[in-house]
Amino acid sequence: MRVNILRAATLLCGAALLGILGGCARKPAMGIFVDPAFGPLIAPDTKLLAGVRLDKVRETPVYKKLDKQFDLDRRLDLFSRRTGLDPRKDLWQVLVASNGQNFLVMARGKFTTGEMEPQLGALGRERSSYKDYTLIGNPQTSVVFINAGVAVAGTQEDLKYLIDHRAEYKNVPPALSAKLATLPHDDQMWLVDDGALAGWRTARPDTTGMRSLLSNLVGSIRTTTVGVHLDEGAQMKAAVDCVSDQGARRVHDALKGGIGLARLNTRDDQMQMLKLYDAIHVDQSGSQVAISAEVPPDLVEPLLKMLPDLKNKSKVSF
Repeated sequence: MRVNILRAATLLCGAALLGILGGCARKPAMGIFVDPAFGPLIAPDTKLLAGVRLDKVRETPVYKKLDKQFDLDRRLDLFSRRTGLDPRKDLWQVLVASNGQNFLVMARGKFTTGEMEPQLGALGRERSSYKDYTLIGNPQTSVVFINAGVAVAGTQEDLKYLIDHRAEYKNVPPALSAKLATLPHDDQMWLVDDGALAGWRTARPDTTGMRSLLSNLVGSIRTTTVGVHLDEGAQMKAAVDCVSDQGARRVHDALKGGIGLARLNTRDDQMQMLKLYDAIHVDQSGSQVAISAEVPPDLVEPLLKMLPDLKNKSKVSF
């Protein structure tokens, strides 16, 4: 009897442990990692952050297929010779920050000011000093090395503003931080928006044609959260919070209509695209629109081969 009880207890404990482990496997750790070196560079009025974990992307099978299709090694070798920076090992994370009007692009990696400044090619021919920093480039596009391993690119006006006010900056604004916490920790690409798209609409008034359509659609959106995870394939999930139920319906219908139109325009030699369109799901609940898509591993290479042609076919003149 004692043996049976012990055996039963062991089985129950094992089952409980498997249940716990299974539950953990189904629930990935949440919360996007933003390099702490970026925190003191993010202004309190920032409304949009978009990031790429280059160090994690490079580890994925999808990246290796991309390298094979587009000869990335050769292209990156050329970039490295021109800049002295090898994105394959020297860059870890890129972050884009915007208040809806202006943009800064931040890079974190294994480089120092002394290593990079002499090797910035044509951009490095123009230099100006501002306080204790050197701005490299022209008024429209410049780079400043804030410290070892951190570079920021933007207009000279925006970079000077960053230098003047960085003592006031602490970290990711709370509204964006809350959105980052809803995304899986292992997403390598992501975007969180807290109204920057609305600012884009105000800065670019409605005109005729496609821009007017996009502007009116963007005007229905309050906030957006997007996460992308790459492995053997690719998965994307997005949550769009709209200004009203009617606005969400407009966004939902526009996305569904766009997918339907793409299906109708699929050529006979691009039938693999139909699988991708079938994998995109758009759902509305009140003022919320959820979008998800999954590219299975067997579809990655065919899609990569189609990309150049799709890019040429999808160009729109504004």
